[in-house]
Amino acid sequence: MPIQPTITAYGGGTSQFPVFLNRAMVGYQFEKTERDLMRVINSNVARSPTKTLNIQAMDGFVLENVVGARKHANANAIGGDSLLDVSIATRNGRQFKINTKGTIAPVQIHSDFRSIFASSPTLTKKFVRAAIAKYKALGYRDGMPVGNAPGIVAELQGENNSRIVRGTPQMGGPVDYFFEGSSLGELDEQQNVFRMQANFTSAMDLAKSQKFFVSMNAPPPGSTFVFNKQDNFGVPIIHDQGGRTMSILDRSFVDRASQVIRI
Repeated sequence: MPIQPTITAYGGGTSQFPVFLNRAMVGYQFEKTERDLMRVINSNVARSPTKTLNIQAMDGFVLENVVGARKHANANAIGGDSLLDVSIATRNGRQFKINTKGTIAPVQIHSDFRSIFASSPTLTKKFVRAAIAKYKALGYRDGMPVGNAPGIVAELQGENNSRIVRGTPQMGGPVDYFFEGSSLGELDEQQNVFRMQANFTSAMDLAKSQKFFVSMNAPPPGSTFVFNKQDNFGVPIIHDQGGRTMSILDRSFVDRASQVIRI
């Protein structure tokens, strides 16, 4: 039975959660969020007498001396969804990289082997080697039918978790903040503060507070274990029916039937 998404599993704002459920609307809604954020920042900067403003989030966090925002391309260097959606520029020349998909973005972006490998080749290879060791410990050998072999999952720690959250240049990272909420807000012209109905979660804080998991799906029935054959990335394919399938998960999406390993 597939795991049903929940608000807890999503981890993000409720206003964006329906987008995660309906993948047919994902591209449209995320694109709209990106454009709305860019437009509301630029329009309110234009209204400011100093052509700069401070952006205040609902939790009190402030981005100071903002002079503009720019939307970036949807695709990253490997052709998948980019972690970078909007950059916010400040008067001192700083460019803050913003992801507008919320704190579920590491799951949304790292949906396959190539994206995980792009963020951390070392993590990917280490995980697959550890998965093979686990299968062997369970009695499976190269060339054997998979039978009812389980999936494999590992909790990410330290730098591994940070690289998945912040991303690498290939993935559009490293990002600074995850935006969640509405692009609506109110400009206080006297204080030159634009108060938004949203929050900016620091990528560094998210990496410290929320652990993500790297997961390998259970091999499909009827397949055969292939531990000694590697793909073009130099990583064992695990089985002979399309090779291993990997993704990054939130804790609430982890299949309880999976075998847990440490990396």
